[in-house]
Amino acid sequence: MRFATALRSTPPLTPCVAAAALALAVGSLPALASGSGLRALRVDTLADLEGGTGGITVGVDGTVYSSEFGNWLGQVPEGEKRGGTRIWKVTPDGEVSVLYDGIWGASGSAIDPEGHFYQSNIGANRITKVTPDGEASTYRDQGLVNPVGIEIDPEGTLWVANCGSGAIQKIVPGGESTESTVFLRSELLKCPNGITRGPDGTLYVANFMDGNVVRVTPEGKADVLATLPGGNNGHLIYAHDALWVVARAAHQIYRVDPRSGDQVLVAGSGEQGGEDGAPLEASFSLPNDLGWSPDGSILYVNEVADEESDGQKLYPTRVRRIFFE
Repeated sequence: MRFATALRSTPPLTPCVAAAALALAVGSLPALASGSGLRALRVDTLADLEGGTGGITVGVDGTVYSSEFGNWLGQVPEGEKRGGTRIWKVTPDGEVSVLYDGIWGASGSAIDPEGHFYQSNIGANRITKVTPDGEASTYRDQGLVNPVGIEIDPEGTLWVANCGSGAIQKIVPGGESTESTVFLRSELLKCPNGITRGPDGTLYVANFMDGNVVRVTPEGKADVLATLPGGNNGHLIYAHDALWVVARAAHQIYRVDPRSGDQVLVAGSGEQGGEDGAPLEASFSLPNDLGWSPDGSILYVNEVADEESDGQKLYPTRVRRIFFE
């Protein structure tokens, strides 16, 4: 199996496809992602997946990789499945297949410039590496405590958000992952979930246990950049000179200025649901992760398709699209 290189930095800005613009409902006003030059046009549904929501990574060919965290977040009802094992592959046309099966609690993921796929295993405290030829191996399994988000910098260093220890792990290619490679442990990191990196090396982390987005300088100094509603964030990504953050419990997507912390609601009415349509009228259900299409015109989001879930039940998964121009 071949893997496409992931887009983890700022994607080029191009106009949204004409079909998306024509599909915008007459009389509805698109939401404006203030300061970014992007206008959110509409939200629709791309695909349905049978397992629980994990991470999303998008390849340069537009393929969406959605990881299976597992069916339940907390206590598992008798007879139910616990940890997710699969990485799904979803084409831009919505065709679904299984890319790899063999993970234990698949959550955050990333792809390096050589096409190697890195998948965190929150249940096994390890990172699995899958080569472009489809061979899987344990990349690191020391010093990791419930790893979730993964970010890869241009030098190939992995930055991992450890939910269980409130720490950011730094894994240098060829090095050993031990406690000595903990880059930052901070009281500000409350089950760090998503992690992304700005062009100047600043790291940004979304907390799962509160609504804070934490900014971490290259020197390791942390502060709270912004607080989103709901008290429970999913993941985030740096693109278009901005942070795009999932306010999971608020069922909304926000844009956050990486300098001032100013935030703008991009999509989501705030009501839990699965309605497509104009960005601020469409509804989401416990969205978790997000990733940009290669041309920067579509933001993919995965969420819990069970619209009655209180946040503990994570399945089935639904992949949504927010179109921009």
